[in-house]
Amino acid sequence: MTPAERWPAILLQLEPDTWKRAEDLAEALGVSERTVYRDVQSMVEAGVPLQGVPGKGYRVPEDYLLAPVTLTTDEAVMLILGSAYAAQNFDGRYRAAARSAQRKLDAVLPSEARERAFALQGSVHLVPPSAFGTPTEDGHLQRVRQALVEERAIVATLAPPSAPPSERTLNPYGLLQKAATWYVVGYDPDRSRVVHLRLQDVDDVRLTDHTFERPESYRTPPDGPDPTPTEKVRVVFAAEVTPSVQVAPSLHVADREYTSDGRLLLTIKVDHELEVLPWLLSWGQHVRVIEPRALRKRLATEARRIADQYRDMPTLLD
Repeated sequence: MTPAERWPAILLQLEPDTWKRAEDLAEALGVSERTVYRDVQSMVEAGVPLQGVPGKGYRVPEDYLLAPVTLTTDEAVMLILGSAYAAQNFDGRYRAAARSAQRKLDAVLPSEARERAFALQGSVHLVPPSAFGTPTEDGHLQRVRQALVEERAIVATLAPPSAPPSERTLNPYGLLQKAATWYVVGYDPDRSRVVHLRLQDVDDVRLTDHTFERPESYRTPPDGPDPTPTEKVRVVFAAEVTPSVQVAPSLHVADREYTSDGRLLLTIKVDHELEVLPWLLSWGQHVRVIEPRALRKRLATEARRIADQYRDMPTLLD
């Protein structure tokens, strides 16, 4: 069991009105008392408000737990999806809290709903709309996600440039993102096989009333896929902002180096430049992209578009 797994496990063992000794926690988790002491110290340093008394043990304060909340099955399934997303994009106390929430909800859900939540965690990617994407594609993603949650077939309208529009019926099994392109993976009953449909080629997506059951082979572990980003981005921050630079948890920092004049050189791994573009723009003139060249050009283009919006004096009609 890794530290990331032990933190939520420790939280699940603690209550406000009962002290739990380190030896009891160690036995419950299958680790040594020394490991428990080390984990508890790390949790306190991360901001988890644990209370400890020598000879008595540990507990959480009374105001740490909320009053009981009544949830519908659908509400619980959505919260499990959200907590899985949070566990992947936060560290420390918040990752522990997200995983603890997942386990609590898993424990009270009916088996059928638990299996549905388990399957959706690996197939419904909770990626926020991109400011540099298109409203049409965002709408397609929302409808496909709804179809995945409800296990309903979709009808996609394709309109190739040199061919008449056509419709494809699909039982969606999951969403896959490769670079900046989204693909729907699903079963095509007309072709009697699983296909990959690129959303960029789709003009319209509509849900049908036909339901299906997703095969077991398309159910992935609760934490979902965790591919290693492959595209390298190297940027340098000006010395005056170096102490303030915070990298979002969703971005993988491969290397961090300080130059002799106080500048910060970061190497970041991403799946596509759109992931890092808004963050880089937020730093304005204080950051410069070293590579790749395509991202340098993209930033320059966006900066010119922003500048163009402020060339004229604003009026009351704007």
